[in-house]
Amino acid sequence: MDLSRRSLWLVLICWLMVALSVAACGGAPSTPSGSVPNMTLRVAQNTNSISFFPFYVAEQKQFFTKEGVTLDPSPPSLLGTGPKLTAALESNSIDVAAGSVTDAFTLSRVDSYIKIVGTFADAFLLDIIVSKQFERQTHLSASSSLAEKVQALVGKKIGISSPGSTNDALVTFLLRQQGLDALRDVTKVSLGGNNPATGLGALAQGRVDALAFPVPVGQEAEAQGIGDIFISPARGDVPEMQGQLYGVLFARQQTLDAKPKAVQAFIRGLAQAEKWIHQNPTQAKALLGKYLKQNQEMTAAIFQACLPGLPQSPQISQQAYTTANQFHVKAGLIAIALPYQSLVATDTITKALSGLPGSA
Repeated sequence: MDLSRRSLWLVLICWLMVALSVAACGGAPSTPSGSVPNMTLRVAQNTNSISFFPFYVAEQKQFFTKEGVTLDPSPPSLLGTGPKLTAALESNSIDVAAGSVTDAFTLSRVDSYIKIVGTFADAFLLDIIVSKQFERQTHLSASSSLAEKVQALVGKKIGISSPGSTNDALVTFLLRQQGLDALRDVTKVSLGGNNPATGLGALAQGRVDALAFPVPVGQEAEAQGIGDIFISPARGDVPEMQGQLYGVLFARQQTLDAKPKAVQAFIRGLAQAEKWIHQNPTQAKALLGKYLKQNQEMTAAIFQACLPGLPQSPQISQQAYTTANQFHVKAGLIAIALPYQSLVATDTITKALSGLPGSA
């Protein structure tokens, strides 16, 4: 073999080795110019509580479809808890997660490539709900002072979805505010998720004295005569939690790089749903009744309580993010505050919303 042919073979072998190395490392080839982008997103959410109502609206009004994005599956899978949601994202079983900011913060501690790409709840839509027996024993009600209410929880069993969840964080935060220890002064009972029937059953049967559960479980407890909403951050009962970022979309940077058009289309679809809810309250209330499978009276109460906590845009304000950051540090879920610039994908959100009428 002469020198030129030998050189050619060496070059080809080198190129083959590089290609195999890229494939082995999971590298994705760049999308050729003019090719059709992948517009399918695997999306999952924690539950179908009130916080996730904007997703239901987006599907019912076909905002996602109009933006050209396909959800797989549709509607998104319900995984039940934050840990299950984050595990699905880390295992590449889903592309985008819709959960609490607690989930995003927790996952970012072990994965620096996690990015928040939008919000669907900017009020802490999770309450402390107590049984009627608890109220009779303590002689307290929703109008009592926050300090009195938290002190009354000492020695009680409090139902949460799972350890390390937003529910868990709320209990810890409230107790620490009063100089109490969440591990020593109360018993947290993990109920395996935020299923309303499970929580209400535990409260009615006396297996727990209180629940840290999302809206509308408190309203259902009151309607059924099981218990009452005792502490409600969204109602203004906890001043330090006012205006706190709560429900967020988050994904890994690899997804933002591989499917930028699909992610931006998804954000736009959600933005249109959020805006539609506020511009069409009567129709939105009717859809909420179908979503929650509640009667008109219950739906009206839930809608009135929660509408201020549903944002009119997925854009994330730095103030809401900072308030959430402080809450999570004080609740012991993160050791130090996480910089807004490093976790929020502002460029992705801005690009997604730039084409919508009235977007900032």
